[in-house]
Amino acid sequence: MAVPILLRIATSLGIRKAISKDTKKAEIPQGQVNKIKKGLGEFAKGIKIKTQTNSKEVIRKVDKFESALERAIDKGVKQAGFQLLDIIRTKTQKGIDFNSKPFAPYSEGYLKRLQKEGKPTNVDLWYSGKMLGALTPNQALKKTGKHKITLGFARAEERNKALWNQVVNRPKREFFGFNNTTEKIINKSFNRFIEKELKKARIWA
Repeated sequence: MAVPILLRIATSLGIRKAISKDTKKAEIPQGQVNKIKKGLGEFAKGIKIKTQTNSKEVIRKVDKFESALERAIDKGVKQAGFQLLDIIRTKTQKGIDFNSKPFAPYSEGYLKRLQKEGKPTNVDLWYSGKMLGALTPNQALKKTGKHKITLGFARAEERNKALWNQVVNRPKREFFGFNNTTEKIINKSFNRFIEKELKKARIWA
């Protein structure tokens, strides 16, 4: 079966404008100019190129591409979730929120408590380690739809701690989220991952 491909070269109007502009400089006789314009006007309507190919093979490869893309996106979304978890944990340990702004200092009373218990006084939301320790792919990552995942706290105790820091407490320390910069980083990594996965599939080899 033949697969027709229509290749548009240019619009006749565009070519005619170009020819008219050039002929003024070259001083070609008007009769010749009209013939050239007419010929180029027909040429610019388009060129049809027919390529002999096996339609069943094309369909098979398209199906293979779609399947490979579906699998790659599923894996890529999970990878994006892993990356975001790592970024959240890293920023929190550095004492900055998801917008990369320093956390508000602990209160004097809480600092005294930490000192008394021999714990670090860095503002990194780390007391027992259970809250941030729950931010692992197995616990915090859940598939919630096609090509969709949700990050969260599986256990109510850690969820309540996160809610206290993120929303209730004053001052708030918003550690759980992402900004535009983080989104761009994850998108870039996601696109690279998809590209590699599709190359590995060797669909058109």
